[in-house]
Amino acid sequence: MTRLSNLSEEELLEKEDDWWEREDETSLRWINEGVEIFRNLSRLKPNVIRFKETLAYLLLVQGEDLKLRQHSYKKAIMRFHQVVKIDPENARAYYRLGFLYFYEQEWAKSVDSFQRSLNCFPRQARNQLEKEQQIKAHYYTLKATQIILKESLGRVEQIPPADLELFGEFKHLLSELKATGQPEEKPYQMIVDGKEFKEISEREYEQLSDPFENKSCYILNQRSINDTTLSFNEREVSIPASQVPLIEFLMRHPEGVHREEIIQRRYRHSRDPHAALRRSISRLRERLEFLDPQHEMIETIDGGYRWNRLYQYRMFKHNRDVSTDLLLD
Repeated sequence: MTRLSNLSEEELLEKEDDWWEREDETSLRWINEGVEIFRNLSRLKPNVIRFKETLAYLLLVQGEDLKLRQHSYKKAIMRFHQVVKIDPENARAYYRLGFLYFYEQEWAKSVDSFQRSLNCFPRQARNQLEKEQQIKAHYYTLKATQIILKESLGRVEQIPPADLELFGEFKHLLSELKATGQPEEKPYQMIVDGKEFKEISEREYEQLSDPFENKSCYILNQRSINDTTLSFNEREVSIPASQVPLIEFLMRHPEGVHREEIIQRRYRHSRDPHAALRRSISRLRERLEFLDPQHEMIETIDGGYRWNRLYQYRMFKHNRDVSTDLLLD
């Protein structure tokens, strides 16, 4: 079989025409083939913007597949870096890198990536951030900065006071930081009924997430994406990792969500996205039936689905856990 790197520009353009005729963005094989075609076209014609932009887009999709379906986050980071090397104004790629670095607890790199995503001016709309993504980029920038500050203060506390005198400004800065007050350690987040957000302490988390102490309340406890449970009236079911992003997204949007919005976030690379979503909803309903057989917890509404708010519900996760954000954004 002839290697694409040995083909002429004319032969590669013929390959491109055939490739477009078989267009199928749900097929990773089709995506991978396109990457090789446009990588070689970009090599032969480095000044043709169309070749570079198409290559950047296909690499972005490859990275999202590595992130979403394969959970190969380190490989996804490498792929997104290839994207921004080709297209330095690709806000979407920097945004993905921000989450991946946050997940890997590389706080400074996460801050830098989110900041770059907010400061980009992409030529194409598909590489721009939506408003919700912009807000998330600001939020995780502040969160990572907060973690960096806390860790830095912890290291400074180990320095002998006499050594701090070597740089007089240090004591002044520490006084300013201490004047603002150190917030109480609250490593967990709790969301009530999809809207009311609180940061809570370890002790509060243990109390408020206990299914035996909090009856008539649905409790989604995401210890990690591979250890998530939903409980109600002393009954509890495990939620598989593949279903956690879906149930969290529904619970975070109590007004209901349109099918197309879920598909764009989670199932857009499936061969039949609508069928994949229907299967996931059906399986999730079957699993949740054990908790309350008398009520359907996921309602079908016009154009989409909605979490049934018959009872109060709470969602818990650690502040550093962005696993569902990684899989949904």
